Amino acid sequence: MALVSETDLFGAHSFPLVARERVAHTPSEPTQVAAVKVVFTVSGWAAVRSSSDEVFLRAGSVLVIPSGMECRWFPAGYVRAISLYFKADYLSDEVRWLPVTHPLVHYLHRALDDDSELHKLQLRPSAMRGITPALVRLTRSRVTPRREFAMMSIASELFDTVGMQCGVASGRVDAARKQPRKEILAAITLLHSNMSHPWRIDELAREVAVSASHLTRLFRSDVGLSPAAFLRQLRADQMAELLATINITVSEAGAAVGWSDATLATRLFKQRFGVSPSTYAVAHRRADTKSLGPSRPLV
Repeated sequence: MALVSETDLFGAHSFPLVARERVAHTPSEPTQVAAVKVVFTVSGWAAVRSSSDEVFLRAGSVLVIPSGMECRWFPAGYVRAISLYFKADYLSDEVRWLPVTHPLVHYLHRALDDDSELHKLQLRPSAMRGITPALVRLTRSRVTPRREFAMMSIASELFDTVGMQCGVASGRVDAARKQPRKEILAAITLLHSNMSHPWRIDELAREVAVSASHLTRLFRSDVGLSPAAFLRQLRADQMAELLATINITVSEAGAAVGWSDATLATRLFKQRFGVSPSTYAVAHRRADTKSLGPSRPLV
């Protein structure tokens, strides 16, 4: 079993918050962390098991894990998650001033009260897409006296969004009804791992050992989209994240996700988000100007 101490997580800093990103394809070893952990599932699927509990995560799932609870992760294909780790003593001082009617605060209270359960909230995938840039900025923020207040402000806004947007409360739902079939999991994992590749449906079908027509039927059944439409959404979402979190031009962001034609990238991005990529980037860069460095042209 892996034991992660406060020193391992927070180092010599007294700052009580750390954010870490994780992309996993294989099961983890049992891990015990000396911090309260709030997991935001950005994409993919995974089962998380403790000694007495199990929850299934998908895009939009927010999971609270009490400090010291031993857990294992079992990705289904792949999972991408960003976790916020809080020192328990700091969190205990803070949440007593917050309303227990807030669903995330309620579960944090339970985690601090030595609750032995995992607790999950569910955001719509669109809501998770909306907060992913802020989560990514937290993972990239360096802890300095000038940045501490900004990091806490981002975390507070995330909690506020969860309170307004969460839907399904903690509940044990059969994973088989949430998880796509193995062929779809394999195909989606391939698309995520090599998004810029010029994928064709027949090539993707060969990779997962089914016919192109069968793969299309499975995608429509399990995901609600054709493989091509799913890939367009995937690329647009990744392009949005790049524009919101790093100093990059629209052309560079489009090329990074497989759209070498900037005009095509702009048109498909606008279909997904309703605004041009340059407008989207400017709006998000204003939210965290200092962490993005000197500005660059967006085209």
